Amino acid sequence: MKVEFDYYNSHYRHVNVNFDIDRYRQIVFHEHGDILRKDQRILDVGCGTGFLLQALELEGYEHLWGVELDESQYRQAGRQLRHAKLAHGDAFEFLRSSGEKFDVIFFYDLIEHIAKNEIVPLLRLAYESLEAGGALIVKTPNADFPFAASRMRYIDFTHEVMFNEESMKMVLRQAGFEEITCRPTRRPPGHGRFPAALLRATANLFPRFFLFAHFGPSALRWILTPNFITVARKQTPGSSP
Repeated sequence: MKVEFDYYNSHYRHVNVNFDIDRYRQIVFHEHGDILRKDQRILDVGCGTGFLLQALELEGYEHLWGVELDESQYRQAGRQLRHAKLAHGDAFEFLRSSGEKFDVIFFYDLIEHIAKNEIVPLLRLAYESLEAGGALIVKTPNADFPFAASRMRYIDFTHEVMFNEESMKMVLRQAGFEEITCRPTRRPPGHGRFPAALLRATANLFPRFFLFAHFGPSALRWILTPNFITVARKQTPGSSP
């Protein structure tokens, strides 16, 4: 028997009680200020309650689209967004039928919710929906995160899969992307107090040593933040990989 899952009321609104849109806006532009421009056509797939789109609206962005399957989140997004064009429905169907081309597509906290056999098809649709030179931006929990990757995997009942840098690049290449960059999430200046930042830097020394002992020098390059960011660009015609 299939049960309709009310994601917003069973989970999302309980883990974002003290959400600060102004702080989130700082984080978004610290993460992606080198990519985003106000003339771009931007799509947020799985836009949830619209926080990412709201952050862009507050910065004066106008060419915005969002698609969300969960009805409660879609309605909440509609209440707080002014300009973004919202669609209530399945991401696959939207990307197949919208006829739009985008400069930037966000998969923020999305891909880990997709069934394994559907991930590459969804990424291919994103590739086809990008303008040449456009960017797909993926944020997802990090399977290499020391000691707590399992918490990131199981904190949400609807998580289906988890990625590290290697597996993320694998599925993106299969979908047609060739220019792929993975990196840690970035904390903007002032995010957290100085002792906390120092504590994190010190605490990271032990897992680095542990991983180096077991996996060798390559482990020193692994991304060890709780989430990580991937930027995959669609090549322009005639460019080389």
